[in-house]
Amino acid sequence: MPVKYREKAKKSIVKFQSTAWLLYTYSLLFLGASLAQLIQGSLMGFLISGGVFFGNLLAAHWMTSGLLNRHHYRQRRFVIKKPYPLMMLSSLTLGACSLAGSWLVAGMGLFESVAFGLGAAIGSVLWYGLDDTTDSSFGGIKDQDSREILAHSEQSIVNIEQANQHIANRELSGYLERIVKTSREVIDTLMNHPEKLPQARRFLHSYLGATESVIQRYAKTHQLVDDQQLEQNFKQVLQNIDQVFLEQNQKLLENQVFDLDVDIEVLNTLMEKQGIN
Repeated sequence: MPVKYREKAKKSIVKFQSTAWLLYTYSLLFLGASLAQLIQGSLMGFLISGGVFFGNLLAAHWMTSGLLNRHHYRQRRFVIKKPYPLMMLSSLTLGACSLAGSWLVAGMGLFESVAFGLGAAIGSVLWYGLDDTTDSSFGGIKDQDSREILAHSEQSIVNIEQANQHIANRELSGYLERIVKTSREVIDTLMNHPEKLPQARRFLHSYLGATESVIQRYAKTHQLVDDQQLEQNFKQVLQNIDQVFLEQNQKLLENQVFDLDVDIEVLNTLMEKQGIN
């Protein structure tokens, strides 16, 4: 059975928080405290409160970046390098700033301040969670080049999916969905038969990459102009790509040799002729 695309990614999209707004709101408390110290003429109090404010602001920024990294990480099946654990760093920073703020700004006792700092850090972890440390599943593939090919190929597929979100034409979108589906089937086949990776290397590197580039360019430009001819030309290109992907996937399943020289040349010629390349 092929290793499935991360199912939890689809669930995380619904729960995804793009901004750590709660931490940004929390930091405003120390902004108010720093302004109060400034009004009172306490330079040291202003500097301490301001430092705690910027520390909390930095924690909120790191948490926002960490949430985004975790969201993208869970969308991907193959990851060569894990993102830096910004969410953990954010929670620790929040705890340290809360300790300093409660002790040096609010005037609480040391033990109370330590408890407040721990509570802030633990509360951050409970609310936002931690960075995803799940290892990428390469199905026992140890070769670094093969891993990079799979990771880059998956990124191309994800980019095509994202570009498809900006294409309103349902017929064109349907072609893109089939291209993505076939591409993932190719990846699944290669995961089950890693010995076929050298055979599929050029397909993944050249053809899938070229397809990604064409689709992204169209997604960026088609909304700027109302050109029915361009839309028709793009439809022909997608039909060609869809057919080639299906043929090459079938060849891979039947242990036939990929025949890409002609196909890539046909694609390039077609894109130039239709004014898309």
